[in-house]
Amino acid sequence: MFNIAIVGAGQLGSRHLQALKVVRHPLRIQVIDPSELSLKVAKERYDSVPSEKDHKISYSTHFEPSSGIDIAIVATNSNVRRKALDSLFNAASIKNLVLEKLLFNSRKDYEEVGDRLSQTGTKAWVNCPMRVMPTYEQIRSTLSESPISYRVSGSQFGLVTNAIHYLDHAAHLSGCEDFELDTSSLDRNPIESKRAGFLELNGTLAARFADGSRCEVTCYGSGSAPVLVEIFNEKDRYLVRESEGKLWHSSEKSQWAWLEHAAPIPFQSQITTGVVESLLSTGACGLTPYATSTRVHLSLLDPLLEFVRSNSHETTEYPFT
Repeated sequence: MFNIAIVGAGQLGSRHLQALKVVRHPLRIQVIDPSELSLKVAKERYDSVPSEKDHKISYSTHFEPSSGIDIAIVATNSNVRRKALDSLFNAASIKNLVLEKLLFNSRKDYEEVGDRLSQTGTKAWVNCPMRVMPTYEQIRSTLSESPISYRVSGSQFGLVTNAIHYLDHAAHLSGCEDFELDTSSLDRNPIESKRAGFLELNGTLAARFADGSRCEVTCYGSGSAPVLVEIFNEKDRYLVRESEGKLWHSSEKSQWAWLEHAAPIPFQSQITTGVVESLLSTGACGLTPYATSTRVHLSLLDPLLEFVRSNSHETTEYPFT
């Protein structure tokens, strides 16, 4: 029986938990959250998933010593994730770690956590799941090795929270992790995030990658425009409307005629099942390795920190989650 820990039983944590219900390997699951209410909701969501699997599950408001954890999924907010990780490492040895993003709100945590992973031999990935979605992997398989243009636009979707997904995905498609971020087209006034105590931004972020690829993410502060993802180069053009589960593809081969295809986007409660089964079977998965994600995170967050500080927000930490 494999030991699994979920740290943070909020919106994302409870969806990860639902995914465990149908994992084919026998599991012993520990769910940890300081909030009794969050644990109650997580239990209700887990119980609502039909499954014949006989996993053992417990819920706790604190860490309990363990002989070893095969997979830990840490789904807290960024400002408490480092503390949660320290408590987790002090309670047990961990083989595999899956972290939610944004990772941390302090720059030093990225290096220090990386050092601890090296010292303990723990393998870690960051949950940027576009890398494992069949629709986007099919797109990747058709792209040539030339630089890509990657554009995202929509209304009120949380620019910073979601930019990490798109920048990570552009790095995955292009094979290039190095980029410079242009913040000059952001709205000057940060707004309050949906999560209390954090900030968000509207406007446009633009990244130029070292291989010539570009990624541009635009979030409108008003309206109801659905998110549109555009991926193209000189031979292929893709438009993806995730909310409709559809994509349109135009290519040199089709003489640039637009062809419509189904593009189902799995829920987190489905994605995590495959990630966990892959980790337990092979010791690896398709999510973003920690070192890669650290580079992408810091290339995003350092310029954004300077941006908010230049707009009268005195802080030395990344005020995003």
